[in-house]
Amino acid sequence: MRKIFIFILFNTLFISIPLFGFADGNPKEGKVENGYYVGISAGVQISGIKDEDFVSRNFAPMFTFYAGKNFTPLLALQLGYRGNYFNTISHDRKRYYNYFSGEAVFNLNKLFNPKSGVQKLNALLHAGSGYFYNHDYDRPNICAHLGVSATYRITPKLKTTFNTSFIMGWDIYQGDEDILPGTSLGLSYSF
Repeated sequence: MRKIFIFILFNTLFISIPLFGFADGNPKEGKVENGYYVGISAGVQISGIKDEDFVSRNFAPMFTFYAGKNFTPLLALQLGYRGNYFNTISHDRKRYYNYFSGEAVFNLNKLFNPKSGVQKLNALLHAGSGYFYNHDYDRPNICAHLGVSATYRITPKLKTTFNTSFIMGWDIYQGDEDILPGTSLGLSYSF
């Protein structure tokens, strides 16, 4: 698990830095859209991905808040929050947590077709790391974060979002490699 975390962190940092040079300002090749954005989403999460984890009492609500900046048509950087609690199959109590993350967001439409203009539907890949605090354990943890999103442009400034992502870490809730996947729907506003 530590090797996966180091691999994701290394790739996020060292792949995203050279991408800042891809923006040339030519509107025919897609300009940087509206610079800054904020978003909110709500959904469901589950602790674990094994067959025995998929029971109704293991599902819990998930909320995310994020803010970011588009640097190129291909790359944005964002800061986010995810929480509030998750359930486990081993206990009936809620396990409250906070996860604050920083991540690189790659527009897959621009990656595979750089000359495309502004599109209504975009596929995004986001990866990063963050500070995970499990209030049940009363201790912090540094975790990796990976996910995919689809955005649909409602107006030039407002988008709907569908996100599937997971937090990976060591000893988040069960004493070894842990994963906390989630799926959410939300809105994003650009300014």
